[in-house]
Amino acid sequence: MPAVSVVIPTWNGLDLLEEFLPSVLEASSCYARNSLNPVQILIVDDASVDQTGEWLATQGFRPAQARLPSAADPKAPVELNFIKNEGNAGFGASCNRGFHQAAHDLVLLINNDVKINHDAIAPLAKHFNEPQVFAVHCRVFDMQNHRLVGSGKLASFSRGFIRVHPSYVPSNRSGACSVQPLYSAFAGGGAAMFDRKKFEQLGGFEHLLSPYYWEDVELSYRAWKRGYEVLFEPAATATHRVSSTIRKLDQRAVSIIQQRNRLIFHWVHLHDPILLASHLLWLALLVLTAPVRLQPWFLVSCTKAVKMLPAVLARRREERQAARLTDRALFDVFDQLRKDPAIFPYDHYQQLADSVFARP
Repeated sequence: MPAVSVVIPTWNGLDLLEEFLPSVLEASSCYARNSLNPVQILIVDDASVDQTGEWLATQGFRPAQARLPSAADPKAPVELNFIKNEGNAGFGASCNRGFHQAAHDLVLLINNDVKINHDAIAPLAKHFNEPQVFAVHCRVFDMQNHRLVGSGKLASFSRGFIRVHPSYVPSNRSGACSVQPLYSAFAGGGAAMFDRKKFEQLGGFEHLLSPYYWEDVELSYRAWKRGYEVLFEPAATATHRVSSTIRKLDQRAVSIIQQRNRLIFHWVHLHDPILLASHLLWLALLVLTAPVRLQPWFLVSCTKAVKMLPAVLARRREERQAARLTDRALFDVFDQLRKDPAIFPYDHYQQLADSVFARP
């Protein structure tokens, strides 16, 4: 099994690191012992003001140097590093810096509010023997209500928008055997492993989406259209205290950015002319009805996205030129997966009552 770097972005999350970092240390040590390869844990401190850096130093973390992969040391198989941004850069930029600084070719990206199971790293890493694999994500449960919030995602297009949140789990049916990999529309940035070289080749998380939201969806869609694959690995399990950092921010402002980024994602990547026309028609309808639907903030999101249009169109031209897979071909991949008797598609958690995969 290959060496792994674990990248954890954090912003004023000292309390979260104190609670959740021990699970990452345990999982990293377990993998290092079993694989006989080193693991690096790299914390990216996004200009925190809560003494994160001082605390990390007391835990044995040292400032990261240039990317220098090292041989496994049986006495210290887990290397502890951190870097600090001079100013608050946001989630995507912090992750990009962590990937660039990471010592190893596989990078496990974990939120600072995620507890990962001790045996979760190896099931993710095994998939990267296949050269087309870009990312593999965990099965994730909500810490508060124990509901499954991270499973396989099924991409489709309806009512003018790309849908990436319909989900699936492996089927319980006896004898059901999948004839294809467990593809997923996107690898959630909270608990997923990436091929670092492919990540950097693609340019990392999109800077137009700064400071947060839709980065992982956009990057995964970009990877799919470039000819790579994203997978779901149910044997790798994590637990997430959902939105611990975002909850500290003004929620109306968060909603505006989230919807702005959703539009930017479509304008960069939706290249099929008929699907794009459908998107624009539905978007016009949503704009006209926003006041009636009591969502005037949607107009603010649209305005912010339109102001970024020159940069968005420039990125669109780049992605159209680089894409190897069409939108419809990508949706066909997931249409075929929906027909696989070895998976159970669902739209709502309540549909999973009898599934063993819906329990931690």
